[in-house]
Amino acid sequence: MKRTFSFGGTSGQIAQLGIVVADVDAAMRFCAEHLHFGPFICWRNFRAPDGLYRGSKDMPKLTLAQVYAGRFFIEFIQQHDDTPSVYTEFIEKHGYGLHHYGLAVAHEDYDATLEHYFNNGFEVVFSDTLPGNVRIRYLAPKDVAALEKLRNETGVSYVELIEMLENNEASFADMAEASLNWDGKTVFLNEEV
Repeated sequence: MKRTFSFGGTSGQIAQLGIVVADVDAAMRFCAEHLHFGPFICWRNFRAPDGLYRGSKDMPKLTLAQVYAGRFFIEFIQQHDDTPSVYTEFIEKHGYGLHHYGLAVAHEDYDATLEHYFNNGFEVVFSDTLPGNVRIRYLAPKDVAALEKLRNETGVSYVELIEMLENNEASFADMAEASLNWDGKTVFLNEEV
């Protein structure tokens, strides 16, 4: 039986919607004021610590704003430069919008889940290891026609596998709890620069 997480959901299920935006501050304000969800954790001037995008270690400067809205963890992503990335390749082709589905995957399921995608024609487009040794991998079909089919059928171009270790599972649970107790006014839970 697959592991169930403290923030909800089961290993291998969609837990996140990744959305590329032109102005992360405007996106956060709109969500708080009009869609009535918050508070956000905002990471400014973020560069992937061990990022690798299609063989390049040159990482863009990003702002990431993360929030729970119901059961879903939403991440707004704004890139602040023109460094080639998994985000610029999407924006150049599709503009801004829904970029990826993030799957929360238990540590014990992570390698087998990667292998499943590899066996179905996917490749790693971007990888990183976050503090606490949390692996993330953005996957997309190798074949251009299969990539377009994925986009047309699901609305996204990528699937992100987020390894769930104790430390980041607790962070997700804290954000989910903060959204349930949101005062309806505070936009930021905290802001990291």
